[in-house]
Amino acid sequence: MGKNGKLLNLNSDSPKYGNKSLVTKEQENELKRRKITFSFSYFKQIPNFQIGECSKGWHIGLLERLGALGTMTPQEVLEENRGSIALRCHPIDWSAKNIPIQRKDLDWLPKEILDNETDFPIMQFSITKSTGRIVGYFDRDSSIFHIVLLDPEHNIQPAKKTNYQIQPTTKGLSQY
Repeated sequence: MGKNGKLLNLNSDSPKYGNKSLVTKEQENELKRRKITFSFSYFKQIPNFQIGECSKGWHIGLLERLGALGTMTPQEVLEENRGSIALRCHPIDWSAKNIPIQRKDLDWLPKEILDNETDFPIMQFSITKSTGRIVGYFDRDSSIFHIVLLDPEHNIQPAKKTNYQIQPTTKGLSQY
């Protein structure tokens, strides 16, 4: 809340302070044209969401999907889906059968993100149909997608084809 009790609203189509726009019409249009960028600030490997045994091809597929998504605006992905169901972009169904985690288990996320499912739904994108998912959320400015988990085994939404079983993963190690 700003001075004099006016609400500072950064989550609307046009950021406002009370009734006064904080951006020009041109800046507002630029916000809508921004392409998706990615952040790994909140990425973590946890049991069932580890990438230690993923092939080189899986990693290449991940990078190629991130590259392709980076040419799109959030609106193109979320609303228009660019005419492709291959993105499989949708919020996580936390009540899905055999889902191995719940939103509250993402406890390394900032509290204001974790406790606000309405403004920050956890979403997934497919890497390819058979090679897993990218899991995260869009930032307040809606063009930054924070990658929280990588899901090479489709464990975030277990599938009927695997009898809803969770597939094991192994933690990837690095020099860092």
